[in-house]
Amino acid sequence: MFESHSDSIVGIDVPIGLPDGTTGIEPGIRQCDKEARSLLGFPRSTSVFSSPVRPLLDIEEKDIAKAHREASSVTMSISERKVTRQMMNILPRIREVDDLLQQSGQLRDRIFEVHPELIFMEINGDAIDQSKRTVEGRARRLKCLHEVFGPEAIESCIAMIEGTTIKVDDVMDALACCWSADRIGRGIHHELPAKPEFDSTGLRMTIRF
Repeated sequence: MFESHSDSIVGIDVPIGLPDGTTGIEPGIRQCDKEARSLLGFPRSTSVFSSPVRPLLDIEEKDIAKAHREASSVTMSISERKVTRQMMNILPRIREVDDLLQQSGQLRDRIFEVHPELIFMEINGDAIDQSKRTVEGRARRLKCLHEVFGPEAIESCIAMIEGTTIKVDDVMDALACCWSADRIGRGIHHELPAKPEFDSTGLRMTIRF
């Protein structure tokens, strides 16, 4: 994909830049995650998961229960916090993105971490308190997308997933990421924190929206 679209910008809802015992505003904790929660406020702050510490990428245990215990032990030793099962489920995707960025310095200028809830907040003018899984929450997010893409484009995207396992929630998040990627490409995005942090491999630990 990247070879055939050499000028593409990608916004991805996956942590980029992972802290360890020596990086982060506190050991193992990214400032961008803390600022994103503060900006969204409760209850949407709960949608911002703490990124895993970099040593978790080295866990090769196939047994998910054992891997979870090992991950929590490693994380507790660095930042005194546990690891959720949800984080363990997406760890392979985080590892995949990290591997890609470690292999290609050029992609570091084309793939950026974003967060759908920050994006919807930017479009809406305020954080949307209702979950995207509620009728009102979904309606408000769809209204935001209609405003920036137009109703026909959104309904066309939703029609494309009929009969598949893809959820409307996922389509809404993906479209929000596309809108943010366009803003990044035009240099009109926001970034948390204002003074970026970098992890031990030089990856920028920021969230854009």
